[in-house]
This record gives sequence, structure tokens and C-alpha cells, in this order.
Amino acid sequence: MRKQIFQAICVRLTERVPDIQFIDLWNNNVQTLNGGAVWPLPAVFVEFEPIEWRQQNNGARRGDVAVRLHLVTRAIGTHGAADPKMSDALEFLDLIDQINTAMQGLRGDNFSGFQLTTSATNHDHAELMESVERYITSAQDITAIPKNVQINSVKLRIT
Repeated sequence: MRKQIFQAICVRLTERVPDIQFIDLWNNNVQTLNGGAVWPLPAVFVEFEPIEWRQQNNGARRGDVAVRLHLVTRAIGTHGAADPKMSDALEFLDLIDQINTAMQGLRGDNFSGFQLTTSATNHDHAELMESVERYITSAQDITAIPKNVQINSVKLRIT
């Protein structure tokens, strides 16, 4: 289930936010840097929060899946709102808007449309800036359903 969601996010962002240069799974990437990014910027890292599953029949389970998209960009220092570099410094906000637009309506076979729940802007940055957008979707995980039950349920839906 998480693999399906991760891949769907990657495809959607790649198609609709071409300025994003790198997408990967989150592994505290920003905290472990010493002296700059080791991946192209801007980058998005997908973090899965813990999932509380509710068991269903035949091995299926349902849960609310929350993901945090960590947008990492290069910080641009400015000296107030009149600084000519202010427009460049605020471009990360345009990227956030593009990501939010791309995530709207993203759904898959076993998960519903994502909803934005939280936005956090980094206020403690030097060279790199990290902004975090949190989305939630309702998902059904059918990986534990026996294959013969999955086949029968698909046949039932088709007929």
C-alpha cells in the first residue's frame, strides 16, 4: 500500500511540478547534512506517519494514511521586503502552491483523494530551507488477502 502511494505521488509531482528535481523517501535528510545538499534542488521527500489499521474481512485492512512532503530548497538571504532578491527568495512558496495543486484529486485503486491538513514553513535555516506539507488519505490495504479471494472479488466487480 505505501509503495503504491509513494509511486503515485512521484508520478503526480513529476508530471505536474517540473521544477522538482529529486523525489525520494524521507530519512531525516536535512538533519544529516554537513555543508550542503547531496541531491539536486528543489527536492521533495515523502515521509509516512504511523498508520493505525482497522482489520476488515479476508485479510483486508483500512486506515488513514498521513504523509508529509518535505520540500527542500536553497535559501536566499535578503535584507527586507525591498531587497531585489525578495522575489527569488519567495519562489519556494510558488513551489508549495504547485505541489498543493498537484496533490489535489490524487487517488488510486485503493486510496481516496489526498487532503491537505497542515503546512509548516521553516523559520530556522541557513543554506537550505525545508517546508513541510501534510496530507491524509483513506486507504485499504489488500496485500494480505489470499490471491484466490482477490481474483474472485475482481471478477465480481467486473460482472
